[in-house]
Amino acid sequence: MLRTLWIVLPALWLAACSDNNPDSAPTVSAAQAEPRSGKQIYRQYCVTCHGSGAAGAPKVGTDNRLYWSHEVEEEGFDTLVQEAINGINAMPPRGNCYDCTDEDIRNAVIHMMQLSGAK
Repeated sequence: MLRTLWIVLPALWLAACSDNNPDSAPTVSAAQAEPRSGKQIYRQYCVTCHGSGAAGAPKVGTDNRLYWSHEVEEEGFDTLVQEAINGINAMPPRGNCYDCTDEDIRNAVIHMMQLSGAK
């Protein structure tokens, strides 16, 4: 009985001290957060398809420099970013990074272009 009491009392004490009111918890929206680096977003979300060409995704790398350069030249950089934000073909919107801001996606596109040596 005493042993059980020593286990239960700290749990009750912590529960009493915690603020369970979700309205008082500080919140930071994705728009308020600092933009994440393109490298970070690419490694976490984009490399799965753009590293291997899965589902028809344009591969990233210097071997594909002409593809990425051509896309920017033909479509324009802003269009490329909007396609990444909205999704295109088999690519889901934001590459499934639902908490990515537009700036995060833009940074990822820049990083992929840099990895590909696009001009």
